[in-house]
Amino acid sequence: MTTAPEMTARQLGKQRKRDAIQAAAAELMHEKSFDDITMREIAQLAGVGEATLFRYVPNKHDLLHMVFGDELDAVLDRIDEQDAALVAAQGDEPTGTHFVERIRAIYLERSAFYRRNPENASRYLREGFSMSPLSARNVAQGDRTISMTRAIVEDGQQRGLLDVRADALLVGQNCHAIYMHEIDRTPVRGFDPDRIWERLGPRLDAQLRPLVLRPRD
Repeated sequence: MTTAPEMTARQLGKQRKRDAIQAAAAELMHEKSFDDITMREIAQLAGVGEATLFRYVPNKHDLLHMVFGDELDAVLDRIDEQDAALVAAQGDEPTGTHFVERIRAIYLERSAFYRRNPENASRYLREGFSMSPLSARNVAQGDRTISMTRAIVEDGQQRGLLDVRADALLVGQNCHAIYMHEIDRTPVRGFDPDRIWERLGPRLDAQLRPLVLRPRD
């Protein structure tokens, strides 16, 4: 009969293998193109057999979502923390520009996520449009980002600092669409991925700066 301690030890062993597989996949995906990585390489680096690897993950796409999904969740958590710090720093009398800067900070961090591994990160981000069972997490991360922007816009509108005629949800959706468009067109146009913020920042400004109300408004 299996005892509780033995079950716990078995579960810990499984978790260690899963962690080793994810760490190996992350290492390879930050060194090589997704298409150039084989499951055999991942298994060898993780120190497990290929049969064991396939018991944990059925294919590379699952590993792509595992690696970049966890990384983007961490980025979004960090954005939440940084936004709280920005709110505290702006004090009790923010300006409309403060709200714009908070939204820019969201996409500055998301741009950094993309720049760390442009080819594989963009592949992960694009899979949110694949309608596969794996895309749900990706879609939720996009929705979370849009909700952050929406909340900031609504806060600014309630304070009389941003134009209330703007639909806050549409602003959030438009900002995210601009971000995704820059990621999509970067390889197509041969743009430098490291300079994505130089292209993205002004486009976000064109969307956000007109919302700021001056005192005379």
